[in-house]
Amino acid sequence: MVVTLVTAFNEYFGLALGEYEIAHLAYEIERNDLGLSGGKQDQYAAAFGGFNFMEFYADDRVIVNPLRIKDWVWCELEASLVLYFTGVSRASAAIIDEQSRNVREGKSQSLEAMHRLKQEAVQMKEALLRGNLRRFADVMQSGWQAKKMSASSITNPLIDRIEALAFEHGAKATKVSGAGGGGFMMFVCDPAERVRLVNALAGAGGTVYDAHFAPHGATSWKIG
Repeated sequence: MVVTLVTAFNEYFGLALGEYEIAHLAYEIERNDLGLSGGKQDQYAAAFGGFNFMEFYADDRVIVNPLRIKDWVWCELEASLVLYFTGVSRASAAIIDEQSRNVREGKSQSLEAMHRLKQEAVQMKEALLRGNLRRFADVMQSGWQAKKMSASSITNPLIDRIEALAFEHGAKATKVSGAGGGGFMMFVCDPAERVRLVNALAGAGGTVYDAHFAPHGATSWKIG
């Protein structure tokens, strides 16, 4: 939302900000001005759009590397993804604060989980570039297992129940979007199993959505 607002003001005032500047300004507003805990990947994803491998360094240096994903991989991945809204809202900042606290306190399980997530980002990039969606699903599931180790509040009985149901009906991997604890869950399945998975999730009390990728980030324009 903040990226969208910054993009609109950029257009209105003719500020000529690029994607990097828009994403960084949105990050500064959310994290510093509003004091909301979290990372900065969401702002850059919203500003750039498409498939990217993002590198984050010290002193707020960020490099966004666009990935040349083949059209058939793009389409097959869209056909393999199912989004499910649990119907449960959560305070993501509280979960992120727990993750950060675990890392600051040097808790080995959380630190190991963070290192695994970093390594799996590289592995996921390679799987997409090679068009190996089976490997993509395996890495995504491994990343979800690692993420659950980083903070106790990332999962809960509802999420565990929905995950088990999904795997019984064709899911190969799962992940909770954002910080975890509720909100949206994302599943990867064989497209041939998609209808079976969707029907099972539709009867679980939440809402099922299709997943579509956007080739471009936030866009603004002036009318007439």
